[in-house]
Amino acid sequence: MRTSITSLLDMAQKKMSGYAALYNYRLMNLCVKASPESLLPVEVQLGGEPRHIEDVAMARNAPDREDQFEIYPLDKDYLFPIIRALHDVHPEFIIEVKQFGDSDPDDEESRYILATMPPVEDARHEVLMDAVGGLSDECDAKIKATFDRFTGEITLKLVDAPEDEIKEAKDALQEIHDNHADLCKQFRANKEQEIEEAYQQFLADKAALQAKLQEEAATRNEQAAQQMKWNPDGE
Repeated sequence: MRTSITSLLDMAQKKMSGYAALYNYRLMNLCVKASPESLLPVEVQLGGEPRHIEDVAMARNAPDREDQFEIYPLDKDYLFPIIRALHDVHPEFIIEVKQFGDSDPDDEESRYILATMPPVEDARHEVLMDAVGGLSDECDAKIKATFDRFTGEITLKLVDAPEDEIKEAKDALQEIHDNHADLCKQFRANKEQEIEEAYQQFLADKAALQAKLQEEAATRNEQAAQQMKWNPDGE
């Protein structure tokens, strides 16, 4: 294969890979679980200068929880700037200020941030699914546009080439396109599954709570009915 064609294929590969990586990154920021990548866009303003969150805090998942971050400021004065920065990027996070263990509530050095992902209830389920669809359409369009562009460039480069050479180049470009299209489909399927599992968990929790409340109400009504019964023999 000609060097000029190999170069074009490499360029197409890099562009499509970049679009796929950006798409996956954006999906990670549609937070259902506490994914560390969702914190990367957060920039904390300190003294009028933006700082990456990894330069001002450490973070980890809360023990036995997939939906919570524990974020530990490297300095007590970073606490509220970090909270503001989190709110700017992820207003959906439920933010709480906590204390280490049995530490003194007045000890500012022992405070950290607990960020909880909101439940995927009906409205949020719809919003997340729509967002995934929109990002997917955008990524697909960029990959297709790249494919069309490089198809044209390869055609011009090989205008006088034998038919089998043209076919080889176009088949190679088609393979690059199909691989990235399939990769993005898998990213989408994984995210939609994550959202759907969280939604089904919300529905199960809601149903369990309703059943518990109904059981408690039935027990209370039965007890009240027994108390109100008039028993003349007992007078």
